[in-house]
Amino acid sequence: MKKIFALILVFMFVFAGCQSDLPSGNSFSGFEGYNMELTEEELNDAMKNGKVELENRPDENICYISITCKTAIESGELSDSMLSVLPEDGIILKDFEVEYEDGATVFEILAAVAKENKIHMEYTGTAKIPYIEGVANLYEFDCGPLSGWMYQVNGWFPSFNMGQYKVERGDKIEVIYTCDLGEDVGDNYMH
Repeated sequence: MKKIFALILVFMFVFAGCQSDLPSGNSFSGFEGYNMELTEEELNDAMKNGKVELENRPDENICYISITCKTAIESGELSDSMLSVLPEDGIILKDFEVEYEDGATVFEILAAVAKENKIHMEYTGTAKIPYIEGVANLYEFDCGPLSGWMYQVNGWFPSFNMGQYKVERGDKIEVIYTCDLGEDVGDNYMH
């Protein structure tokens, strides 16, 4: 029961997603209590407690994004037809360079990159509190009850939604599929 509650909590705040276009104000249904935005103070505290600061940041608004599903490929849980539509190495998008406007969030970067590269993505929620359902036709729970999409920035897995993470110059973003609530991809936040 504890793991199920933790899974729901992590999916709501850590996992995020998008469709081809940004949402226009829809809100979650059925997830009362988990769809609240963090205050600026809460965001600042979360950033201070975990953010990895890069030594050298570029002068222009450029960041890099990758989308990977290596653990799903290696899990043995996917059907042959599903494996046939995913890259054999699990790298859906590698180190894609993105120019962005000041104040852009990880979600906005991801939405733009998915659209530009014609990568299938589905989400629910709003731009501030999105929830990834599927990327490249790989969905939450496809590899078991603890599987789904999450993100990390500069190797850190933030404990809040990607719709609230403001990108900084040089950030390296990875949207990553987990089969074990993040533990299999290096996030031990819930374990």
